[in-house]
Amino acid sequence: MKSAPLFAMLLSGLAGGFGHCISMCGPLVGSLSVGETRKGVLHHLLYNLGRVTTYTILGGVAGISGSFLLLAASIESLQRIIMILAGLSIIIMGLSTTEWLPIPLRGNRCSPGASAIQKVMAFFKAPRSIGTWYPMGIVIGFLPCGLTYTALLAAIRASMEAENTFAGMMQGALMMMLFGIGTAPALILVGKVVNTISNRTRKRFYLVASIIMIATGVWFVVEGW
Repeated sequence: MKSAPLFAMLLSGLAGGFGHCISMCGPLVGSLSVGETRKGVLHHLLYNLGRVTTYTILGGVAGISGSFLLLAASIESLQRIIMILAGLSIIIMGLSTTEWLPIPLRGNRCSPGASAIQKVMAFFKAPRSIGTWYPMGIVIGFLPCGLTYTALLAAIRASMEAENTFAGMMQGALMMMLFGIGTAPALILVGKVVNTISNRTRKRFYLVASIIMIATGVWFVVEGW
């Protein structure tokens, strides 16, 4: 297995992360980080590990298929479903952040219905359980992205020169894994910066971020429909 394409993908992810990802995905990551009170970077690492997991799987499938068109056709329906579900989730997160939801999150504790609603809404409202960040990353990793498509094309091209199908799968998976790892530092930086601002500024940012989240969610639903 050639090391040059692997190193190139890592550098491409790193460069693309501080260029494309900050401008395109930064607002989404920043919005997801709004209200998070956790210290350190564990939750951001889990989120990005989820993204890298998705990229690795897609890279492996791309390496086996040897065709971007075949891969794109096979995941198009899945991407549409994920875009709609992710869009609805992001809308709920935005509404929860500013407490605009017309659902009492502190309702009657004796009511099973109210208790169930509170548990569901706790998933969307920050601060979130540490266990929610990895699956969120997996889901977001499936969202359509021009930079990711370009990386998949490079992985497919390199995999076509592999000795056998297994080697092609491993080549594609490793290339996309390193690409995903390369994009992570920029998104971790965005997530950490959001929660370093002052409380007064943060309240204003919450409102702006919530509006961005709701608008982004609506756009995801419309695009996926």
